Amino acid sequence: MKRKTIKNIQTLNGVGIHTGQNCSITFKPTTQGYISFIRTDIANSEPIIALAQNVSSTLRGTNIANKNAEVHTIEHVLSAANGLGITDLIIEMDGPEPPIMDGSSLPYAKAMLEGELNEIDEIAEILPLNNEISFAEGDITYTAKPCEEFKITFVYERKGHPLVAHQEYTFTLTPEDYLREIAPARTFGFEEEIAYLQANGLAKGGNLENCVVIKKDGFSVPLRFDNEMVRHKILDLIGDLKLTGKVLGPMHITCHFGGHKTNVAFAKKLTEQI
Repeated sequence: MKRKTIKNIQTLNGVGIHTGQNCSITFKPTTQGYISFIRTDIANSEPIIALAQNVSSTLRGTNIANKNAEVHTIEHVLSAANGLGITDLIIEMDGPEPPIMDGSSLPYAKAMLEGELNEIDEIAEILPLNNEISFAEGDITYTAKPCEEFKITFVYERKGHPLVAHQEYTFTLTPEDYLREIAPARTFGFEEEIAYLQANGLAKGGNLENCVVIKKDGFSVPLRFDNEMVRHKILDLIGDLKLTGKVLGPMHITCHFGGHKTNVAFAKKLTEQI
């Protein structure tokens, strides 16, 4: 597999879901060999390379930073790039957080496709897996086993909830299936969490156009999939695994109840076994 970038610059605008700040995000072609973020609103801002060692926080999203800049909630953008097989990309932002758009990664993926994917005449660095590895933190578990293709099985639970008590889904990653089965799945939250999030300075940009609110007796908007929650969890995991800095090799990852903090820890675990 060859490395891949885009041909043409693409820009999206909107509000960040947690900061509530307006931001333009611009995707630019490059052959630098990795994905990086640049804060254009900060003078002399250095690029922040999308790697697990640059993660600064995983509170309700994945943030990365260097000595003079930080970008928040990058998992949906990285998921789109990973889902399409993009290895080389410059991402410029004039604010701290990408626009949430509709709460999924589909608008980012569409923008990257409109920028026309372009192969680079160099072989991509593949993240191999020769033996089964596992990681656990409390009830959260991950395993990765060698496989003929890359696939994810995710188990999501909200014990006792009448609508989303248990969801499980297995997905085999191809760009076409990613666009159809995973990219449209939107971020979600529970009605009872809203006050807590807002009290802690989060979800300032959240609304019914970019987030599915789960109530005890229904959803704030019609679902795109019956199991949209677990599909979005897979979307997030695909984004966080891009922080390995490599193309995911053939393996089957099974995750029970994971989130951003443990996704990043597992990404580090995968890179350590090389």
